[in-house]
Amino acid sequence: MPIESQIARRYLWTARKRAHTAFLSFISMLGLAVGVATLLISIALLSGLQGQIKERLIQSSPQLLVEPAGRNTIEQAEAIVTAATKLGMRDVRPFVSGIAWGANANAELGRPMRLRSYVPGREPETDRTRTGQPRVWNGDEAQIFLTRGYAASLSLDAGDFVTVVAPRTRLTPFGPMPVMKRYRITRIVINTGEENPPDAWLDLDEATNLFGTSGMPTAIEMYGHEAQAEEIATALAARFPGAQFKTWKEINRPLVLALRLEKIVMFATISLIIFVAALNLVSSLSMLILEKRPSVGVLRTLGATESNILSLFMQLGLFIGLTGTVLGNLIGLGFAWAANRFQLVPLPPEMYFISYLPFTLDVSDIVGVNVVAVFLSVVATWYPARIASRLDPIAAIKEE
Repeated sequence: MPIESQIARRYLWTARKRAHTAFLSFISMLGLAVGVATLLISIALLSGLQGQIKERLIQSSPQLLVEPAGRNTIEQAEAIVTAATKLGMRDVRPFVSGIAWGANANAELGRPMRLRSYVPGREPETDRTRTGQPRVWNGDEAQIFLTRGYAASLSLDAGDFVTVVAPRTRLTPFGPMPVMKRYRITRIVINTGEENPPDAWLDLDEATNLFGTSGMPTAIEMYGHEAQAEEIATALAARFPGAQFKTWKEINRPLVLALRLEKIVMFATISLIIFVAALNLVSSLSMLILEKRPSVGVLRTLGATESNILSLFMQLGLFIGLTGTVLGNLIGLGFAWAANRFQLVPLPPEMYFISYLPFTLDVSDIVGVNVVAVFLSVVATWYPARIASRLDPIAAIKEE
């Protein structure tokens, strides 16, 4: 062990005999421990909550969304579906969507309508709060599903008719005429909760005919493992340049960026607690240097250089800082693990979407907290150690 490390350990050990020096050293360790533990617990809680949000995002949105580039439809839809399935996407759903005009002819009401197709067997969920809806309809009638809010805006209900005007025209003997069709409302469905949710749902063939896509979809949703989404998107984009491929992160980019910014801001804010605790190292180390001035003078006369003295007191400060950091890790990690493992912070399930507060810590978060704590300890230790290295050895010895 270097001589500086041996002397630093001896100084730290003998400091316990002086009450005021030992007290300042203890406060410095405790302050760092509290700061590190607080930051670890806060980041663990934030990571746990963000993990729940991301999990719901992954469940509610496709892991990969394919859209046309420069066109209204995807020309190579079948080839893209086949390639995506081979690459690992377990569920691929082509669909047609667009903006039309919905009208209640009887009440002379109308408003824009977001339409989307569905695949039989994957119809949107029925609104169970509405009772008395007929369950059997004439199979020859064109059918449509409306969301509760849209149906209410046009004073419509299940069993009524709605007229849909498509955003295209067809040539007739009387000139161009808008394409429109009358649909029976056979189901009132729940809003999907998306950023721009559809107002109405049609069968895929019906939506294709209404928008005139010639059997080609306007988008494709793909579901699979979220970790492979970016890799699959890159591979498909290279093979099919006529389409755009967006991962779930790109689809929800504003929210993902907001969550990342929230974590950075919280990390920076709570790191100030560690910074304030690290400032205690300045006072405790300065007090120790005042007591050891004669010893420093003796070391200098025996041949110790400025760099030796600087290294000695830097190590002394780091011993205190590292002890506080290790103690903070034990408290913070222990509490986060126990709180998540035994669900120590329950929440009323009728008010929140989770039953308890989750605590999750990544290795990168733990490393980041410890790096900040050690760095601030070094910064706080450097100035008093630098002052000690520049002491005049003759003047220091005369103080004995």
